[in-house]
Amino acid sequence: KREAIHLKYHRIVSVLLAAALLLSGCRSETEHPAPETASGTAADTTADSTASQTETTTLPSETTAPEPVRFTFNPHVYSPKLAQTIPQDHWDALYSLCDALRAGESTFRCASQEAYDWVMDAAVLGHLCPAACMKISGKSSDGTTPFENGTGRIYYNMPAADYVRRQAEFEQTVTDVLNSTLEADDDDFEKCLKLYRYIAANFFYEEFPTGCGDGAYYYTLMNHKGVCDELSGVYMYYLLQVGIDALEIGCYADNMCHAWNYVILGGEGYHIDATWALMSVYGTEDLSLEYFMMTDEQRAFHDCPVDDLTVDLLPEYWANFSSLTFPATDGRYHAADYSTLDSLDETRKVMYYTDVGGESHELYYGEFRNPA
Repeated sequence: KREAIHLKYHRIVSVLLAAALLLSGCRSETEHPAPETASGTAADTTADSTASQTETTTLPSETTAPEPVRFTFNPHVYSPKLAQTIPQDHWDALYSLCDALRAGESTFRCASQEAYDWVMDAAVLGHLCPAACMKISGKSSDGTTPFENGTGRIYYNMPAADYVRRQAEFEQTVTDVLNSTLEADDDDFEKCLKLYRYIAANFFYEEFPTGCGDGAYYYTLMNHKGVCDELSGVYMYYLLQVGIDALEIGCYADNMCHAWNYVILGGEGYHIDATWALMSVYGTEDLSLEYFMMTDEQRAFHDCPVDDLTVDLLPEYWANFSSLTFPATDGRYHAADYSTLDSLDETRKVMYYTDVGGESHELYYGEFRNPA
């Protein structure tokens, strides 16, 4: 009876959230029209079930201060996956722009008009330099030429000194979260799980307010409110900050318009959906593992087709129009559906969780142990 009630409740809430997603849609910082046409072996590895669980650690559900400084802000976030299609000179221009913005400067080094256009794109700024989106422009407001002779101009939509303070506040917020949520010796699996829980425990599903002067991803990171597009953008940004390759991807189908994250760990791709794990939606403090480390098959099972993915940061927007693929076939680290997290034993590299029937399980993730 307990299993049936739990299952029914979970399905009802999932349907309600899916309906909300359909009503609100998944926006990006720029509009992308839909085209007319769009042309490993899983294995379970567990540790000794008889071992003591007395040394387990629970994941933090919210930030606390002060905490020891373990992470510093990285203004030069990077996705190796995206870099397969974005040239290095574009990344160099982005990093030069980021450095100039932090200093309140009005120009930056840029190799080409194409690189200038890329770094000034709202989707690029929103995902990779969130504080700048909607606060700077690549369009001249004073008759000057935006790009010429290896120099790009920055046109601020606010006083430059105010922008510098905005950027500093943003950076402090990001580093506070990282330092209160993660440990210096966390491996990539632990970073993904802890930041996933941070989003699930502290963020709320709410539309980006109409008329808000902030970029959507910046607003969501600072105010903990957003829909799937912004929530996955924030999760992506946190993962990139700690060196984990992640992108926001999505589906744009007749019965589902939704965004989540494609994350690469140990050379394997996984789907992670923090939006459908929000505790505020389910009215619980339990962390659902149903949407963590999913395969293509598991992602599609939850009504999100993966055969025609959207990727905001791709120039083509539609993955099928690019040279990139986003396979996820490794099911070793996905807990049973309707399971919830109990704790982590970070010494033994074991995740303990409970399934819908109340039975306890343990999952070994030692393959992601950091090298000595």
